[in-house]
Formats: sequence, C-alpha cells, structure tokens
Amino acid sequence: MKPVFCNTFNIAHNKNKSETALSFAHIYTEHNYTMKNGSLTDVSGQVVDEVASVLLTREGTVALAKLLNKVVKNWGIDIDSV
Repeated sequence: MKPVFCNTFNIAHNKNKSETALSFAHIYTEHNYTMKNGSLTDVSGQVVDEVASVLLTREGTVALAKLLNKVVKNWGIDIDSV
C-alpha cells in the first residue's frame, strides 16, 4: 500500500544545471513470518516507498530557503548557533 505521508527526505543538488531535487519517502520494516520446525521465524527487511519528488529551479530553491529561514526565525531559533 502506497503511504500518504513521508518520514524521510533527501536533497540533491546539480551544480551544472542549477537545480535542486527534493525526494520524499516512507521507510518502514516489512515482516514476513514463516513456520519452520515448529518455530516461528521473522524475516524482516527495510522497504522504501517513494511518496513524492520535487524539482526546483535556482529561483525556487532560493525562495524555499528564504521561507524556511523566516519560519525558523519566527520560532526564535538562531540557525547559526545550532
């Protein structure tokens, strides 16, 4: 089932094209239980479902950075001291 929220994200930057890509994903552990010789065995593995991907231009990246800086300042946090 494709998730409707994400719990992780990744930022990639392409210097040659002045683009920034934001990828949002939901990472969880999937469990597969099997019976073997009278005992229950759990074979688990990490699953990554992509939720969304956003490609930003240089201008979009600058606008997002300004917005995030404003939000953090409104919270009263100095990002240079963190």
